[in-house]
Amino acid sequence: MTSKFKIFDDKFWKILVTLDGLNQDVSFSELLHHFGSDVDEKDILEVASFMRKFHYPLSAQKKDGKNWLCLHGKKPRISIDLSFSEWLALQAQFPLMEQSQHKSMLATLSEKLSLMESKYPSQDLYRVLEEEEELQKFRNVMSADREEILGLLTEATHAGAILRIETTENNSIKAYPHKVVFLDGELSLIAEDGQDRCMICVAFDNIKSVKVEIDHQYRPNFVMAEVDDFIMAIRSITGNEERLVLRISAPEKVNLNPKYHFLGSPYVTTNTEGEFIWAASVEISPELFKWLASIQDEVEILDPQEVKEEFRNFLESEQNQTTPLKKAS
Repeated sequence: MTSKFKIFDDKFWKILVTLDGLNQDVSFSELLHHFGSDVDEKDILEVASFMRKFHYPLSAQKKDGKNWLCLHGKKPRISIDLSFSEWLALQAQFPLMEQSQHKSMLATLSEKLSLMESKYPSQDLYRVLEEEEELQKFRNVMSADREEILGLLTEATHAGAILRIETTENNSIKAYPHKVVFLDGELSLIAEDGQDRCMICVAFDNIKSVKVEIDHQYRPNFVMAEVDDFIMAIRSITGNEERLVLRISAPEKVNLNPKYHFLGSPYVTTNTEGEFIWAASVEISPELFKWLASIQDEVEILDPQEVKEEFRNFLESEQNQTTPLKKAS
């Protein structure tokens, strides 16, 4: 490892990450067994020496005639406080990072940034960008009047406006909107009834017209956690809810907050092999499978097995529909 910029060497970086992950003294023989024949004792000493230049509490010592790496203090931790704009600017660099040739270093950074994204889902830049893209696709297959209604519903959920809804059954509803999501295979509006202040669910196809009132005195009766509970209660009644568990190979490429999909009680962790594991309560529907199909190169369904099989059948069906028939010769 004679490169001037040895930190960019994949082998050097892998050793550094391993040593930084130590929580107790370890013998060189154990480390050499862990790394295999590609790494020798000189490589480990070189990395340890490099880390000590940063006042890292790690040193080589002899114990019982054997060489050991020993910790003798608290390992440094780095905290970064970012503003909203600084966090967006950092996220915007993710595609550029993917072009890096330093794969091991990139993997370390990608895992940490993905955990940060999961911790701050409401400030996920790519979720918003992909939502805009999905919304545009959804609108492309709509008539102009339906597209306008969907736009009004979506904007009202962000603006805290009151909606005056006329349904296809000629009923009038005053509603405070919370979310637009897929429920039981239908795009639906989750809102509070402005009269009796209870939660309601209105299918998008049943909405004939909408008027938006920005200036109003209505104060919402439910917080977002209660709205989520309402959605999960509806799913439990229809029996469409499952706890989906995914293994994600490249979390920086995956939108874990797809437009109009309600993901209940999401949870993110890493397993002992450093793989990114994600779980959430979802509604099993063609729309869910369309989302999974869009990210299938980066994910693997771990559980439930029934959903994994249904998704496989969905992909086969989609492929059969898109495969052109050969002309008879």
